[in-house]
Amino acid sequence: MDRIQREPSARAAATDADAARTIVATEVANYLAGQRMAEVTPTVTALRQRAADVVEAELLRLDHRLPELEATHRDEVAKTVRRVVDKLLHAPTVRVKQLASAPGGDSYAEALRELFELDPQAVEAVAASELPFMTTDLDKSE
Repeated sequence: MDRIQREPSARAAATDADAARTIVATEVANYLAGQRMAEVTPTVTALRQRAADVVEAELLRLDHRLPELEATHRDEVAKTVRRVVDKLLHAPTVRVKQLASAPGGDSYAEALRELFELDPQAVEAVAASELPFMTTDLDKSE
């Protein structure tokens, strides 16, 4: 009788252990995917900064070519150009983060750096400037 009572208990413990292993494996995989995704952030930031620099340079050229343009019109053109650039970059930057979450996904960030001729030092500088960003919720409340 004692043996009959122990077997279901042992099976339940084994089932619980398997469930715990599955949970841990899933959470580790999610954590690693998040880490890989975060590694792409400096490249995305550098790309957006590069786009912003191009926009500002072109708006400056426009100012020199059309000095008579009214300030309200100039501001509207600037807002429109920035919105267009933001919309063009949105889907690819979101997608590269998604793709980067998979093992080997860093190749997509490398492709962005190559295609847009992003300066590796600029990308590293962005990454270094984001280090203080890693704070706990307790740090934020101070």
